[in-house]
Amino acid sequence: MSYDAKYFQAQLDKSDEKVAFQYGRLLQHIAHVAPDARILDAGCGAGPALRYLKQRGFAPFGSDFIEYPLVQARQLIPDARLVQCNSDNVLPYADNSFDVILMSEVIEHVASPEFTLRECYRVLRGGGAVAVTTPNLWDVRRTYYPLLGKVWAGDADATHQTLFNPQTLHQVFARAGFRNVRVRAGFKPLRWVSSRKLNFRTALPGLPVIGNTLVGVGYK
Repeated sequence: MSYDAKYFQAQLDKSDEKVAFQYGRLLQHIAHVAPDARILDAGCGAGPALRYLKQRGFAPFGSDFIEYPLVQARQLIPDARLVQCNSDNVLPYADNSFDVILMSEVIEHVASPEFTLRECYRVLRGGGAVAVTTPNLWDVRRTYYPLLGKVWAGDADATHQTLFNPQTLHQVFARAGFRNVRVRAGFKPLRWVSSRKLNFRTALPGLPVIGNTLVGVGYK
């Protein structure tokens, strides 16, 4: 996959409806998010999650290792507090800085997922949570796509360094020190069935193990 201007423009083009469903659903996996919670979107890209957080009344914090989408995010949300950094390295935040950290489709790209999660643990406040999404190695399409001459997206992206199944994602959370870890699999929140005639959209239901995206949540 090429993380170029076209990729990040697609993030900007997401409707408010889709953004709200994607990130609202992710936040719903966390037991409690206070109205004044400090939330960091690590790997924020051009800022779709930051847009949603701003609309919900949260002060938006974001980080990404690519400068270009951060420029776009600043234009979209001028008061967002953004930092350019690599999630492979020590995060540029003090201990106990955030109540929630979101990492959507990031952890599969880092050199050491355990180190990155340990850094998330460090900058979280007591009782805080990190929520990640990542491709599911047990995605059923990984089995039958080769029969159709297709390549599963998780294998097609050369920047993916580690792919997880529900068990291995749970394990890396635990090794990083998180408690009450929960991992589920299902269809991506952004996967919609649309009907122009009926003018409605509905999300496909998730599957417990073999869905295409894993959601992992752990608490400090």
